[in-house]
Amino acid sequence: QVVQRDFPCPHNSSLRQGSVELMAASWPRGESRLALAAAAGAGAVAAGALGALMAWRSARRRRSPWELGGKLQAEATFSRPPACRADWLRAPPGSRPRVVLVATGSVASVKVPELAAALSGFAEVAVILTKPGRVMATRVASRYAPARVFEWELLQSDGQLRVLGDEDEWEGYESVAEDPVVHVELRKWADVAVVAPCSANTLAKVALGVCDNLATCFLRAWDPYKPAVLAPAMNTVMWEHPTTAQHLRTLESWGYQILPPASKRLACGDVGRGALPPVADVVAAARQAAQGFEGRRGSSGSGAWQRRGFPEWTASG
Repeated sequence: QVVQRDFPCPHNSSLRQGSVELMAASWPRGESRLALAAAAGAGAVAAGALGALMAWRSARRRRSPWELGGKLQAEATFSRPPACRADWLRAPPGSRPRVVLVATGSVASVKVPELAAALSGFAEVAVILTKPGRVMATRVASRYAPARVFEWELLQSDGQLRVLGDEDEWEGYESVAEDPVVHVELRKWADVAVVAPCSANTLAKVALGVCDNLATCFLRAWDPYKPAVLAPAMNTVMWEHPTTAQHLRTLESWGYQILPPASKRLACGDVGRGALPPVADVVAAARQAAQGFEGRRGSSGSGAWQRRGFPEWTASG
């Protein structure tokens, strides 16, 4: 049965004639109607549960790494979230060395999930990703090595690995007296710094003292009394550029251990030096650098450059 109804047109205040066709005769009655209503209700509940799960997964992906510490802590437990944003950085050190892995925009950052997991085998690990580095280590790596990315996400969800970006430097910062400066607290927290892969851009920034993101601020604040390992990875012609050698010599004079790039066919198709060394080599260098870490934990960083022969600037005259 077709029922015709008039309705007011929304585009005019006056009533215009129209028709809406309603299939009224086919509507079930009695028990059939109750069964249909029950099925519709169950479907709505299922859809609601699915929507809630998707929202939870989305929120979990956006959750700040400060809240990952073994178990996800309910936001209600924070009376003032900014004061608690970096509590893990101020926790007493354990028996394992602490490594900060800095990963940049080199294509080789697709190997960061594998590298971070390998480092976590002997150390506590925090990863700093530059914005291009995050693209390579997450979106691109998920196509290149999905199993490695899955392991990387599991380590994060279990609190065994923390991944930080530029937004974590000042997100939630409110109190000068109470809230920590993240790049400084990271320097105090870490026993070893590993920059792998290090792009030509980040290499130049570090050598020139540029501080325009969390990674470069952390490396500028690094205590030269503690070891730093750097593995360049870039196009062959960029590697052969004179400024690359100049920048590497500068970092060597500051105490950095440089891991030479491998020679192979690169992602761009060129053949030559510029590839990230094997992950096992980077991990071995980090493990070697971490030896004796307990004896260096008392260093505040103050005066370390002067002890290395770099005098502090003083006003002339």
